Amino acid sequence: MKAKQVFDKIIENWQVKAVCFVISIFLYVVYQNQSVDKKVFSVPLAVESKNGFVSVEPHPRTVAVSARGKAEELAQVRESDLKAYLDLSYISHDGSYDFPVLITLSDSASVLNPLEIRVTPEIVHLKVEEEITSYVDIVPLISGKPAEGYLFKSATVKPEQIAITGPKTMVENCKSLQTLNISMSNAKTAFTAKTKVEKKGLFIKHDDIEVSVTVDLEQEMGSKRFTRIPVNIVNVNPALEVRAYTTEVAFTLEGAIVNLEKFTPDPTLVTADASKIHEAGTVYLDLAYLVPRSFRLVDGYTKTIPVTFAKKEVTAEPSDISENIPEEITEEPAIIEASEAEATAEKSDSSEQKKETKKKRGWW
Repeated sequence: MKAKQVFDKIIENWQVKAVCFVISIFLYVVYQNQSVDKKVFSVPLAVESKNGFVSVEPHPRTVAVSARGKAEELAQVRESDLKAYLDLSYISHDGSYDFPVLITLSDSASVLNPLEIRVTPEIVHLKVEEEITSYVDIVPLISGKPAEGYLFKSATVKPEQIAITGPKTMVENCKSLQTLNISMSNAKTAFTAKTKVEKKGLFIKHDDIEVSVTVDLEQEMGSKRFTRIPVNIVNVNPALEVRAYTTEVAFTLEGAIVNLEKFTPDPTLVTADASKIHEAGTVYLDLAYLVPRSFRLVDGYTKTIPVTFAKKEVTAEPSDISENIPEEITEEPAIIEASEAEATAEKSDSSEQKKETKKKRGWW
């Protein structure tokens, strides 16, 4: 009987009681919503693998993690308390898989209760491959132009190789890595510079080492023509003299452009040797070019020239004549004076005789 009385009491005015129950539930929910706060964090997404497999395609760099809890407790949570990652440890073959985004909390965040955690996206699709390590060549990257008259010759790098790690397909296709840019603008001599090795995408990794790059230069070669260069006739026989010859020639030199621009031919650069000429006449003499060893004489230059030699005219000095014949010069005046006296006497006698004859003939 008592049970029936209790049941009757419960169902008595049950409509009112039901409404009150619903209202209480509503009030509880409202109260809970007012006392619970929500906070969203942007957390970096990592990929972890302990079995030698890695991702070969891009994945989201971050995920959105929302946390719900009491406002005073959420205020204590920091982004660093959350860790989001994909675990590839259960993969045993290359292929494409769906991986759930896993969330872990730090020790300080784990004690907060209640704390509701949700992550977006929840699933990430990845293609994975076996991870391998290989050595590849380091290639120096050189830019710029050396100074005028110089050319790039070669570049060497030490160390010559570097170890790279990444997906098997990518590592096998990677044959070399470049250094960061080295400029040789306006350089005139070889030089060595320190630099780093480039990063090859997101999936190939290597140690962040410093390498030495040595750049070698060489002088640019060219040619230059020289004109109106005097010809020097040397070793002429003392009994001969040069009457006519080609006084100037032109020639072309090959060598480093820098040196050619600075070079000025010496006046004695071109010579003709006359030591074997002993008689007058016109002969052809070979020309000798005293060109510096750093240059080369280009074919087409004048090899011989005609030269006319004549005998020198020997004239005696007046002082030499007076010294050689002093007596003849002193005697000749006396002889000349005697002759003139005799001629005068003869002329006088002849004149007297003519006068006597004229008198006798009666001319006077």
